[in-house]
Formats: sequence, C-alpha cells, structure tokens
Amino acid sequence: MTGAVVAGRATGGGRLPLPDVDAVLPNGLRVVVCSAPVVPLVEIRLTVPYAALGPGEATRCQLLAGVLLQGSAHRDPDGFDLALATHGATLNSTADAHKFTVAGHTMADALPAVLALLAETVRAPRLTEDVVAPERARLAARIRLAAHQPASVAQHALLRRRYGDEVAARRQPTSALAAVCTPEELSGAHARHLGARGAVLVLVGEVRARDALALVAEAFGAWEAGPERELPEVRGTFAGGPLLRVERPGAVQSVIRLAAPALARTDPGQPALHLAQLVFGGSFASRLVTRLREEKGYAYQLGSGVESVPGAATLMVEADTAAEHTVPALAVIRRELERMAAEPPSVREVDAARSYAVGSTATAMSSPGALASGLANLLHVGAGSEWLHRWGPVLEGVPYGAVVEAARRFFRPERFTGVVVADEGAVAPLRRGTTDLLDL
Repeated sequence: MTGAVVAGRATGGGRLPLPDVDAVLPNGLRVVVCSAPVVPLVEIRLTVPYAALGPGEATRCQLLAGVLLQGSAHRDPDGFDLALATHGATLNSTADAHKFTVAGHTMADALPAVLALLAETVRAPRLTEDVVAPERARLAARIRLAAHQPASVAQHALLRRRYGDEVAARRQPTSALAAVCTPEELSGAHARHLGARGAVLVLVGEVRARDALALVAEAFGAWEAGPERELPEVRGTFAGGPLLRVERPGAVQSVIRLAAPALARTDPGQPALHLAQLVFGGSFASRLVTRLREEKGYAYQLGSGVESVPGAATLMVEADTAAEHTVPALAVIRRELERMAAEPPSVREVDAARSYAVGSTATAMSSPGALASGLANLLHVGAGSEWLHRWGPVLEGVPYGAVVEAARRFFRPERFTGVVVADEGAVAPLRRGTTDLLDL
C-alpha cells in the first residue's frame, strides 16, 4: 500500500471528524475509512470516475450500472440477492455523466463478506442476455419518462445551452440506444471504465480503520487497475447571454434555470463565493428567497447553489413559477443579481451566512450515511479527505472583503445564460424577435 495516513480523531470546535485512514492500494484503489460507531452498521460508497467521450457511452454506462449488482460471473441474480440479504446488506448502483456509484450499508460484523461480494461483481458482473434484457427495457422506459418531466427537460436544455449540442448529446443517455445495447457492448464498457485505478472506496461506521483497510486489500487487491483513464473534459467556462425558451405548450408553470461559471471546489476563492451565494439565494433567509417568494409570492421552488464536477463548477439559480409570474420573476432575479454589486452583502448578512454554512454542514453530515456520501462526493471532485474537517475554520477565516469581491465578480447578470421551459405566451414580452431567445 502507498500513501497510508492514520489521522487524528480531533473534533473540537464543532469540527467533523477526520478520516482515520486515507490510503491507496497498489492497484490504484483509494480507501478512506472513518470510524463513526453510532450504530453497528458500516456505510459503503464506491465511486469510479469515467469520461463519456464516445457516442453512446453514457447510455452504456447507465445500463452497466443497472446490471452491476444483478449477480456476477460466478453467481446468478437470486444467489447474489440472497447473499446480500443473509448479511443484512443493501447495495445500489447508479451512473451519472461522470462516475459510477455503489452505495449501501451492512451490519458491521458482515463487512468482510459484503466487501467480497461487491468486489466479485465489480470485477466480473453477470453480463448475460437474460440479465441485460430486462434492465435494457427499464432504462429505456426511464429515459422516455424523463423526457416529459419539466425539470429534466430544463436540465438537458441548459447543458446544450452551456456547452453545445455535441457535448450534451454525449452526456445524455437515449432510449433508442438503451433498447439495443448488447451484452458485448457492456463488456467493452466494463473493460474501459471499471478498473481500480482512480476509484475511491469510502467506509464510515462501526469499524476499526486498520482492520477495514486490511479487509479491503484482501477483497479488492486482485481488482485490475484497468487502462489509463481518459481524462474528462473540464468545461468550466461558457459564455453568458440570452436565455433559451424551450416550448411547453399549455404549461401552467414555468421552469427557470440560470447558470454562470464559478470556482472549482479546490479553488482558494471558493469559500468566499459560497458565502456570497448563500446571501444571494442559497438559504431560507437569502435575498432572492425573501424577495421572490416571501414578498412577491412569484415562486414556490427557488434558490441558488454551486454545482461541482472535477476541475470546474457552475453557479446555478433555479426557480419554478406560475406561468403568469414568469416575466416578473425573471425581472426580480435580474434586479437581485445587479444588487449584489450595487449593494454588496453587509457584515450582518455575511456573518449570518457563515453561521448557516457551518451549522448546516454539521447537521447534514451528522449521520454515517450522509458523511460517507459527502466524503465520496468531495473526493470525486478533487477535495481532500480532510475537507469537511477544515470547512468550519476555513469559513470563519474568510475576510468580509473577499465575500464582497465574490459578489461583485460572479453575480453580474451578463455572466449568466439559461433556459426557460414555458408556454410561449408566458415569455412573449422577453422574446428577441421571432427567435427562441429571451432577454434576462
């Protein structure tokens, strides 16, 4: 093993615990273990990054995730499910545009057996037609259903608006490809993407760190490193500009999604930006929520946040509003963006955001499951395993002036672009001529 670290357990000052072990096995699998003996369970999170650089790869990876826990080359689906149930374990696998994730938990005393089962199916999933065919139909149906959901339509349209049709098409699975994907294609995707190199296994719960590390080495030591991973494209910048209207005839509500380039999670300026976006729209007491929902009553679902991927991030503003309130809601959003520079966050607003950020993170990470997911996500985007432990003190040390500068730099309306999924009549006053472009 290389890079093994046994960390202290200091949690003073309300800090979240440091992981006890952060180590890399010879095959490239990173293992992070955090002892949290709340209940006799161990939370398991395995993430394997991948880059969907070829046509249809996102579809194949989602299908591969769907069959990943349906047996192995040595065990049929019923046998695999029975083995998990016998040990009181639950595991689920998913894939998004950037990574595979296996998440679940097991009784602490069953951890060796469950790790062995997970390693077995990750190394050699059961990619036979009888397993693939039902999942193929389920995935195709889910994709078709999502194509009619306003939030999903907005998400895909915003991806196209930010990065163009070609990038969006590679990241978006299609029902047509899902319906014809073969076991042989999945086997190829498995060989390309599901190797140990770059993967991260997080264990949180009633576990002795050194013992857990030895168990992981025994179970996953034979997992092949796999080919050198193709690096995912870092698409951190995109141009601001008019919003794109996505037609939804007869819709009684509109879905508004705005986006602007932000700072990656690992950037030194990210904490100041985080505090600024909490003042703007990222908390219940934020300016946008107060003005748009509490005072005007224009939106029932809204807020802001930072969407992070490895090496990049996007500042998001989201609002769902009644059709008749679409235009005035967009006007309020623009005014609040402008006000971040004209009337920068006050000391009182920044202090409130600081307290909210520290307290909400500690609350959100209070359970072993949430802590495991938080660590896995942070490690995926390149943050260190000590990030959560340092987050409170880092926020406390952000100068007031840095938050003001972040507000002026990142919240200018011209930096944003976006989409509005709406009936044509709801946005007619904002249309640029006969195009589907809208003014913010």
